Parts: sequence; structure tokens; C-alpha cells
Amino acid sequence: MHMVEINLNDKNLLSNEEVEECSYLVRTRGYAIVNNFLNTEEITLLKKIMESAIQEYKPIEGVPRSISDKYQIHDLINRDINYGRLLEDPRLQQLVAPHLGDHWIMYAATSSSIPPHGSNFASRLHVDTPRFQLGYIFNIGIIWTLDDYELNNGGALKILPGSQHSNIKPSLELFEKHCVHAVCKTGSLLIFNAGMYHRTFENSTNEWNHSMTLNACRSFMKQRMDWVRFIPDDISNKLNQQAKRLIGFDTRLPSNLDEFFLPEDQRLYKPNQG
Repeated sequence: MHMVEINLNDKNLLSNEEVEECSYLVRTRGYAIVNNFLNTEEITLLKKIMESAIQEYKPIEGVPRSISDKYQIHDLINRDINYGRLLEDPRLQQLVAPHLGDHWIMYAATSSSIPPHGSNFASRLHVDTPRFQLGYIFNIGIIWTLDDYELNNGGALKILPGSQHSNIKPSLELFEKHCVHAVCKTGSLLIFNAGMYHRTFENSTNEWNHSMTLNACRSFMKQRMDWVRFIPDDISNKLNQQAKRLIGFDTRLPSNLDEFFLPEDQRLYKPNQG
């Protein structure tokens, strides 16, 4: 674990105009980009941690998915508190709450790295939520870019704007004909409706492309992991209240009758979760 820690608590909030613009773009075309979301020092540290995690990763014997996911690390928050610090950023609440309500939580947190002259599991045509209800957003995708998202390095996500408004999966041919690339610079934040079809693509350069992703969901939904138990206490105990809420500390279920009969102000599942 690194001794140096990033601090996103003191970031200047986005203006009302910036929030309204992002919200409108996500609701209509499906995505928005916020430039200069992370600074150089933050990017360098997060990238170093991610590169170490990839080198240390060991697939689970006999589990093919653990091999295909070798460039998508699912436990970075467990490995270093700096990935937990990303959850403390007050600007995340500004950007996600208009779509999922004030009490949204973290469904998944996964790195996405594309090796030189290669690709990763996210290169298949997919959405990041299996649920569809026209006009209602279940999940929001967040990507922090730790390298430039360019047309030749696999990073500039291929997306099909407006596809979040239909429950019909486009053919790969149709997708490729009408998709656009989310080109942006290192340190940007990409926010999108997780029901929009998208994919990464092959990196034709000699350099890695790294990014960190977060899938946000509504507070009543099941998370991919039991994050409260999954993340070590020595990390989660140091995080601020927003980060703990995203991890799921306000939406825990009782595991015995003593917890079930706790007074309302002590219950694990907090009231007014939306």
C-alpha cells in the first residue's frame, strides 16, 4: 500500500451550468465528458498502482473468466486506499445524483487496461446493465481516463449514442456503421447511461492504455460484490461518509435478530434510501 494518498475532498465543485449540461447530454445522446477531472499527480499515482496490480494478478485455476478478465482488476479498492479515495470526490454526487437519486451506490468498480497490440474483455459489444425501462435509468457508467483516449490505442470507447432508448441490441455491423469514438485526454471523466451499447477495440500502439471504471446503481439494487465485507476495514474505516455510502454501508441487511430489532437510528439499512 502506498504512503502517498490523493485528496479529492477539496476539489472545487462543478458549476450548476456544467452539471446541467452533463445531465442533459447523458439523458439525450447518452454520454458526456468532463475534461481535467484528475490532475497529473493523481493520474501518475493511480496508474502506478494499476500497473502493479496487473503484474501481480494471478488467474484462478480452472476459471476461464478469471483469464479473460486479466486486464480488468476487480479488487483495486482492496489493494490501495487511493482507489477508495476516488469515491470521496463530491463532484461524483453532482454528476450521478440527477440520474439515480441522492442515495445511489456502487455496483462495480473495475480497471480497464488494453495491452499493446491487444484488447480486453470489454471489446465485445455490450451494455453495463441488463435492465431496460424506457425513460428510467438503472445504472450510470463512470470512466476515469489514466491515458489519452485516442483512435489508435483502444481507449477511445466506441459508443452508439441513443441506443440506450431501445431494448433491441444492434447488430455489430449496424453498431460499427453508426458508432462514435469518445475521444478525450488523460485525466478526463466520461459519464454515460450504462444501457448505451459500447465496446473497446484493439490497441494498435506499443503503449498500454489504462482507465478506471465505476458502475453506479440505485440504492435498492444488489451490488456485484458485498463491498462492505469485501473491502478491508483498514481501508473503508478511513474513507469519508460519501464513500462509505457508495460502498453500501447505508444499505446493509441484518444478519441476525439482534440487528433486526435495533432502534431505527441504529439500523444497518438507513431510512429514506429512495
